[in-house]
Amino acid sequence: SIREEILELTVDTVALTHSALRNGKTILIEGANATMLDIDFGTYPYVTSSNPSIGSACTGLGVPPTYIRNVCGIVKSYCTRVGEGPFPTELTNEIGARLREVGHEFGTTTGRPRRCGWIDIPQLKFAIMINGFTEINLTKLDTLSEFDEVKIGVEYTIHGLPVSGMPASLKSYSDVVVKYETLPGWKCDISKCKKFSDLPENAKKYVLRLEELLGVPIRWIGVGAGRLDMIDRLVDVDYPTV
Repeated sequence: SIREEILELTVDTVALTHSALRNGKTILIEGANATMLDIDFGTYPYVTSSNPSIGSACTGLGVPPTYIRNVCGIVKSYCTRVGEGPFPTELTNEIGARLREVGHEFGTTTGRPRRCGWIDIPQLKFAIMINGFTEINLTKLDTLSEFDEVKIGVEYTIHGLPVSGMPASLKSYSDVVVKYETLPGWKCDISKCKKFSDLPENAKKYVLRLEELLGVPIRWIGVGAGRLDMIDRLVDVDYPTV
């Protein structure tokens, strides 16, 4: 019966985790959703019901903060959002539609189309501040290969004045105007690139500019849909650092 099959798999996960820690095991904890959907730090009320940020490792799994050594931020090369809520860099034109199509940005279960836009540096800096990212996995860089130019949202302003930090209310967030930097695109297939040096120059410049703006090393770069379509800077001696 199903009971016999799953009974031995049903354990006290807090005790299991701490047993592994005591025995010197390495534990990989995977989060879900995104920091801006965090019930405490996100764009309330357009959030989920939990903490999809580093705090959930403590509150959800019972791992003390003193055990957390590395925090890897998973960051798309552009921005997406499902459903309602503020989205300063959203593209409601044909570029946004093309991002959605090329990036296959539709809900896995519902097929619901995701809203798409350029990458948002102020939002990412906020996520870095909350989570303390030690490294970044930049995914889906290949999706941007379709475009003649790519943009980076580098600063928020409200009524012409720079915004320091994240706006404290949805009202002020809705008044945000984004300042952009525009970089030339690369318009070629990068899915076979195995090292940073294999990337076209304009793709390198995009990644390095993001790294410079964020101040956190971009260790991994996703260049295709396959599991192995990934550049790892740790084993790539050609990869420059900030």
